[in-house]
Amino acid sequence: MATIGVIGSGHIGATLAKQLIAAGNTVIMSNNHGPESLSGLIKELGPNAKAGTPAEAGKQPIVVLAVLRPGVADVVAQTPDWTDKIIIDATNELGPDTYTDPAYPGSELVAHLAPNAHVIKAFNTLFARYMTGQTAAGKRVLFYGGDDADSKQTAATLFEKMGYAPVDLGTLKEAGPMMEFGAPLSGTHFIQPDESVLHLYGNDLVSLGPFYFSLCPM
Repeated sequence: MATIGVIGSGHIGATLAKQLIAAGNTVIMSNNHGPESLSGLIKELGPNAKAGTPAEAGKQPIVVLAVLRPGVADVVAQTPDWTDKIIIDATNELGPDTYTDPAYPGSELVAHLAPNAHVIKAFNTLFARYMTGQTAAGKRVLFYGGDDADSKQTAATLFEKMGYAPVDLGTLKEAGPMMEFGAPLSGTHFIQPDESVLHLYGNDLVSLGPFYFSLCPM
């Protein structure tokens, strides 16, 4: 059982915390309003969740970043040493005008702010209401990217345990233009159907290597 830090307690952070716990982990939830503001959520999440500060969440080997974009620099700065930690960046740009630094779009900004961390871009293409890994007839596809191969493998294993079918889109620079808000994969929801139900999809399937994707959200 691993302990994973979650910075951000909104719809995305809370949903991912539930899935992380269901996958056998404990979580330290945090936000910028203080641990006392999380009492209701911690009660809902159960005994494998505790409230903390962003700095306490940032001490964990894997940290989920799920805050609004303007708050990224502040919460990253609250952890003085990100060396060899994996940051799963679920934040989203709303367009070029919202970049904190236009030289570092998307998750490249997080990597710039935490240069010794291994940043994995994931979850930002999914709407919170569809962010359930397992579906009735397959698994939700999760696109991700990152620059460190070992960290990507660790993240992919975690995503699989959460019920997703992870698909590696390459480096942060390669994945970002496909995953940012308004990009081709933004707001798309693909299913990797179980082999036993492939015949039910007819022409609604596209093949990509070992995967078959449903073109319809489920």
